Amino acid sequence: MADVTGIVLTGGRSSRMGTDKASLVLGGSTLIQRAVAALEAVADEIVMVRAPGQSLPLVRTAGSLTVLADPVEGAGPLEGIATGLTAASAPVAVIVGVDHPFLRPELLRLLVQRVHAGAKWALPEADGYPQPLCSAIARDALVDLQASLAAGDRSPISVSHALGAERIRDAVWRAVDPEGLSFFDVDTPEDFEAAQRRLGR
Repeated sequence: MADVTGIVLTGGRSSRMGTDKASLVLGGSTLIQRAVAALEAVADEIVMVRAPGQSLPLVRTAGSLTVLADPVEGAGPLEGIATGLTAASAPVAVIVGVDHPFLRPELLRLLVQRVHAGAKWALPEADGYPQPLCSAIARDALVDLQASLAAGDRSPISVSHALGAERIRDAVWRAVDPEGLSFFDVDTPEDFEAAQRRLGR
């Protein structure tokens, strides 16, 4: 059994980007490879959750890798998180979006520590907004997620409230990720250009 499972959600619509984000190449690696590399620093196994019919680029990993498809296309990230948790063997899972190219393992470790300490869901807040696609959750929260989905509630934030999620404030997470780069997401071509400029500095 693994100690930590890393879950990568790859199945977003990418409507603003205009192309599949998982396959975009930044700094010589696809975005999905960058996400997996960050997770490998903290996780023993990787679970990738794709959209139905979505083709993913080849990914290299030293550990175990499971690829699952969301049961319903376009159902949102909560469905993807629940799908990933069904394949997790570890008591703690780290959840990331494929479009976060600058994930900091130090931040991911902090989130894991909070769940090991008893939090059902460790949810950072950046610029006043919770970040479910850079968070850690207890595997046994799956039943709560499934119940919410069955009731028609697909909002990660409302479910996090019901779980009593621990909010990780700026003053705490900035100690390990001062610039908040883990929360930089690539949603548009302009975002991708900004990511390329940052790498070129």
